[in-house]
Amino acid sequence: MSIPAASPSTDQALTSFYYGRQTKPLFAVKSLLSAFLPASSPFALPRSTYYRFPPTREESGIILIEEGIASVCHAEKSMVVSTIFAPSLLGLIDGYGAFNGIPEKSHCSVFAETDLRGRWIGHQVAVEILNEKNLWQEMAHILAQRLMVLRMRSQEMVGVDSYPMVRTLLTELADYPEEYRRQINALSFIQRRTNLSRSRVMSILAELRKGGYITVHRGVLEKITRTLPAHF
Repeated sequence: MSIPAASPSTDQALTSFYYGRQTKPLFAVKSLLSAFLPASSPFALPRSTYYRFPPTREESGIILIEEGIASVCHAEKSMVVSTIFAPSLLGLIDGYGAFNGIPEKSHCSVFAETDLRGRWIGHQVAVEILNEKNLWQEMAHILAQRLMVLRMRSQEMVGVDSYPMVRTLLTELADYPEEYRRQINALSFIQRRTNLSRSRVMSILAELRKGGYITVHRGVLEKITRTLPAHF
C-alpha cells in the first residue's frame, strides 16, 4: 500500500513527521530495492513483535520493507527513535558497524507497528551490489534525509510537557492510512515514543474522549473529531 502525500490537517502535528514524508527520497529507495531484490530472501515480522539486528559480521544484513510500518528502537529501552513507512530500508547503520568491526555502545531493534512484509539481504552482498552498480550516492541520499528527520524529531520531543507530546503524537497517528492505523494501539504508540507513565497517558486520552475530541475503540484511535485543544 502506498503512503499518500503528506497534508497536515493541523499545525499541531509533528513537523518532522510531515517533513519526513514530504522529503523521502523515493527514487533512491526504489533504486536500491530494485538492485537488491534479485539477491534477497523473503522477510516477514508479525505486528507488535521485535527484530534485533544480529551483532556479528556473518549475520548482519539489511531489511527491505515493502509493506507496513516499522519503528526503529533503542534495543535496551525499546524507546522509539524513528518511524519508517514502506517502501524503505532498515539496518544500514547496525550492519555497517558489525561488518566493519566498529564497536557500538548501543544497538537498535525493529518493532513492527503493523504486519511487515519485505526482503532481507546480507550486508556483504549489498555492499558488492552498491559497488557494482555505483549506488552509493543513492545510499547517502537516504541516510542524509533520515538524519535530518531524526534531528528535527529530537528537538521536538525534548523539554516538552506531557500533553503537547500526546497531542502531537495523536495528530500524527490520525494521519496514518486507516489500514495501518487500525493495527496500532494508541496507548502503546504514545508510551513507546515518550517517557510518560501509562497512567498519565491514559488520563489524557480519557479526558479527550470525554470532551468529544477523539474516538477510540478497543485501543485504536478511530479519528480526531474536533481540533485538539492547545492546553490540557
